[in-house]
Amino acid sequence: MTADYIIHHWYVDFSSGTLLHQLSGEERRLGEYQLKLLLVLAENAGKTLSRDELTALVWERRVIGLNSLPNAIHALRAALEDDGKQQRIIKTVPRKGYILEAEYCQRVSSTNAYELAKIPALDGDAPLTSEDGVEASEPESAPPSESLAVSAPDTTPFQPPTRRFWYWLVPAQSVLLLGFIIWLFVLPMLAPVTKVTERDAGVYSNIRLLELNRQHEQNFACEDLHNQLRTAFYPLNQLLKNQQVKMDAIFFGSCTSLNYTLTLKNSCDHTQLAMNILNWRTNAALLTALIYRETERKLNEMENCVN
Repeated sequence: MTADYIIHHWYVDFSSGTLLHQLSGEERRLGEYQLKLLLVLAENAGKTLSRDELTALVWERRVIGLNSLPNAIHALRAALEDDGKQQRIIKTVPRKGYILEAEYCQRVSSTNAYELAKIPALDGDAPLTSEDGVEASEPESAPPSESLAVSAPDTTPFQPPTRRFWYWLVPAQSVLLLGFIIWLFVLPMLAPVTKVTERDAGVYSNIRLLELNRQHEQNFACEDLHNQLRTAFYPLNQLLKNQQVKMDAIFFGSCTSLNYTLTLKNSCDHTQLAMNILNWRTNAALLTALIYRETERKLNEMENCVN
């Protein structure tokens, strides 16, 4: 069973790929290879691992791009709130590789490990401690000569509850019924409706373009995206066809940003990449190069299933 770790106040649950902050309770998720990279670094905390060692341990026999490891390191630093310039937790050792500082890494057992990541609850039986961490002693008991005051028992006769309870029962039930009706009928009408529409159907054999439409939001991508990315989609389609890979590209664009998510699938593997591209309409050449480069990088990370 894979051990769990606490790294810089983040509890890492490798079974679910989840990071849980010990103080705020915030949850974050990591990708498959980012999680494997963090596990390798944690198991070798305090030891410098070369690029070749990390590539072999994390990606094994897969063919990856030159930027796959640096991009994964950058993602881990962002998830662990590690400053990329100071590099307190994950350090880059020039010409040698990377190291996870042991002082920020704590191995924990699987027993109650998830509760360990949460904010500790107050325990009434726990000993009091001073600011210096020294256990505070219990107050000394009173001398035998000092008598303790004992309160007399309450002799007030029991009185049954008044009927005022029934006066509030009907209004309370009415409020609950009204809230249930609002939750059942009104809220679904106010919730935004999301619709997915396929664009340029039949143009590409291995690429499917899906436009995301949200109620009350205008999509600016459908008019310009195909024209700007045509020079990238045609060679990408041929590359995907040669490697027997299908791609779904889901997009939603505003005036200033483009949300673009691609999913690659073949008979034995699949991968996904989500991007938020700012000022995407200003330079078609840069947009085309970015989409082609990142798609090719994710394609190279997939397992080759071609016979």
